[in-house]
Amino acid sequence: MRGFIGGARRAARGDRLAGPIRSAYGESVVIEISDDAAAFVREHGGRLWVWAARPRMCCSGAPAWMHAATDPPDGLSGFGSALNAGVEVHFRGVGGLLPDVLEIGLHGRRRPRVAAYWDGCLMAMT
Repeated sequence: MRGFIGGARRAARGDRLAGPIRSAYGESVVIEISDDAAAFVREHGGRLWVWAARPRMCCSGAPAWMHAATDPPDGLSGFGSALNAGVEVHFRGVGGLLPDVLEIGLHGRRRPRVAAYWDGCLMAMT
């Protein structure tokens, strides 16, 4: 059982999972969502879209960054879905690859927002 979102680096900031909730996504991805993040998403409609995307204007070979939103992204399709902690999670990997663990937490205090981590990283480790 994991005790922190995003590994030891984020543990120093106190982002603990109060009670990790896990569900299988397909059969190959485990979704872990913190209680705070699940409550935030439920307050904003109960649906979360998570995807990885490379920057539009950058050199080739740039890593894909993780994005999360409570509104569907414009122009993207191919999302799979799973239900976890009363949250409908729609996930789209990058290049046909999926993480072992998709971690979802809440980031920011003044303007909280949902953040997603690919095996503990903000970048999709493909």
